[in-house]
This record gives sequence, C-alpha cells and structure tokens, in this order.
Amino acid sequence: MCQLARMMKHALCLMMLSGSLALGQATNSNTNSQAAADASKKQEELEARVKELESPSNNRFWQGNMNGGEIMVAVDRIGSISKTQYLLDGGIIVTEVVIDTLGGQSLTRIYHLAPATDGTSSNAAAKIVDRAKELIDNSAARAGTKMHEMVQKTYPATTHAHTVEFRVMHLEDLNALYSSLKATWVTGKGRTFTIK
Repeated sequence: MCQLARMMKHALCLMMLSGSLALGQATNSNTNSQAAADASKKQEELEARVKELESPSNNRFWQGNMNGGEIMVAVDRIGSISKTQYLLDGGIIVTEVVIDTLGGQSLTRIYHLAPATDGTSSNAAAKIVDRAKELIDNSAARAGTKMHEMVQKTYPATTHAHTVEFRVMHLEDLNALYSSLKATWVTGKGRTFTIK
C-alpha cells in the first residue's frame, strides 16, 4: 500500500509539473507573440516615416537636408555607416549616425540628444525636463533663431576635429534617416532625405 501511495504521489507531482510547464510555455508564447507584434508595428511606423521624409534623387548621391544644413554623399564613396547610442557625461543620451566616406577627410555625425530622464518614469524629473525645453524654445523664438536645434561645439577641440555634424530633434527622424541611408548603400540608388 505504501508503494502505491508513493507511485500516486510521483504521478501527481509529474502531472503538476507538466501542467506548470505547459502554462509557462503558453505564457512565453504569448509574450513572444506580443513582442513580435510590437516589433512589426515599429517597423511599419519606421517605413511610413521614411516614405514621408524621402524623395527620389540623382542615383549617384544620398542627400540629407536637416535644420538648414545639407550633406551630399556619393553613394559609391560610402565606406561605412553606423548607428549607436551612448550616455554622455551621465546626463544626456546620444543616439548617433556616422557616415564614413572612402578617401574623405572627415566623418559625418548626425545625432539626437535626450536627457537621461527621458528614459525614466519619474514624473517630477520629466516635468523639470519639459519645463527646461519650453524655456529654451521660448528664448530661441524671441531671438529669432533655432539655437536649441544647432550643433554644439567647443572651440577649437571639436571645430577642427575633422567632423561634420548635424543635430536632429526627433529620434524617429534619426531612425528614418539611418534606414534611408542604409537602403541607399545596399541598393546603390541615391535619394534625398529632408527633415522639415
């Protein structure tokens, strides 16, 4: 009788374990499905933004127009492109696209800046950041310039560092720019990308 009780106990444990595993697999499956749906939605949004900002151009060049600046790169001279994100001085998240041209004397950097608090859920910090952005926008409007959209350099360190820099105000525009640049390089077909 004791052996029968042990066998039933083991069978019951195995049933509970298999039920738990099945539940865990179902949960993982739902999580994976949601992640795939989210990734698909993000990709569709990116493609829509690229179509909105991109236009056909001379097939030999990729041209970017950003905040009053312009860059034109020969498609066959693109040596490499990259996109990376890093934390600057502990307080600013930089997302940067770099274009390296073959035989070129300088790198092109196109970047977006965001306070590190943009990635946190702190309402107080977010309100302070929003207020600071509002003050900068108001000051720039009064001065008749878009100083907050301009590249920030330190003379002479960054002025003579063989870099050409552009600043993009919205991360989704920078992501669309990188997608446009990547498609240009892969297909060999130039295009014009304009951030209004």
